[in-house]
Amino acid sequence: MLRDSTLSLLLTLGRPLSPAYSTLMKARAWAYRNGYLSTRRLSCPVISIGNLSLGGTGKTPHALAIANWLKSRGIRPAVVSRGYGGRAGRGPLVASDGTSVLVSYRDAGDEPVMMAEALSDIPVVVGSDRYAGGRLAVERFGAQVIVLDDGFQHMALFRDVDLVLLPAVNFFGTRWVFPGGDLREPVSALSRATAILLTRAEALSSSDREIGRREIQTMVPGRPVFLSEMRATRCISMKGEVKALEMLASEPLFAVCALAGPESFFAILEELDTDLRGKAAFPDHYSYKRNDLSKLMAQARKQGARALVTTHKDSVKIKPIWHELAVSGEEPLPVWMLEIEARPEEGLWNMLEAKLSG
Repeated sequence: MLRDSTLSLLLTLGRPLSPAYSTLMKARAWAYRNGYLSTRRLSCPVISIGNLSLGGTGKTPHALAIANWLKSRGIRPAVVSRGYGGRAGRGPLVASDGTSVLVSYRDAGDEPVMMAEALSDIPVVVGSDRYAGGRLAVERFGAQVIVLDDGFQHMALFRDVDLVLLPAVNFFGTRWVFPGGDLREPVSALSRATAILLTRAEALSSSDREIGRREIQTMVPGRPVFLSEMRATRCISMKGEVKALEMLASEPLFAVCALAGPESFFAILEELDTDLRGKAAFPDHYSYKRNDLSKLMAQARKQGARALVTTHKDSVKIKPIWHELAVSGEEPLPVWMLEIEARPEEGLWNMLEAKLSG
């Protein structure tokens, strides 16, 4: 993982280019808005979950929450994702038909496989051509609503709801656009949003939550602003054993993840009063090697940990390596996957209900 000092240097070096990139993104949005670049419509509604930053706001857990909410309302959803880090290309590639995971993370990317494992009776389709992916989901699986994961910048597909996620703490990070900062677009792009969702609000007091809500409402008048929390629900081993959260407090642990915002995962573990002996963070979407896992386990043992704990996104890449180590007789440490859910305010569901029935 890049050290903070190295990352800071890279952002500083890229900062002179940020204004040009910001202007380019504004011009691109203007071209879509005025018809110079084409936007295609699917035959069903599309709910997009996206953000302004380069990652770390919890898009995938919220895509899961919205897909499951649609299913609970008797609506047939499908998830369409770009499949970052996979080999699907333009696609479309079916990661799950709703009953089985059909591909590996190397083909579809870690987040689509994570969603495919987590969702029941909800197909997951992958590819950079999101229109083609959505059309396949409608034609093959009878999808009635498409949940577009990480779709805010994908203006080539018309969406009925554009939900933009911002972290409840430090909304805009460095406030600089790439390559001199951590924003994909300038803050003014929020004007395209249907609603804004402030995520990881569990880190704030009730009064600070409302201060944050009002600040965003002032910046983007007329857009509803909702809050959402991330909550751990249970633990699952690499063998598929399911345990209650209390199990985590019963033995010393070593945490590992490859996320854009690893501190949020570590904070959840601390809130659970775990005996955390050490932690390691890799770059987002990192593809673990066998040697990585062996070294992590050696480090964990040295620090007195009796198990590793990781995220669902990481477990789809760690699990095959763990089984490989077990078969080879290396006696790997147990690895627990911490299942984490997004829990938005009720107002979000009311808004979606109104949009879909309107």
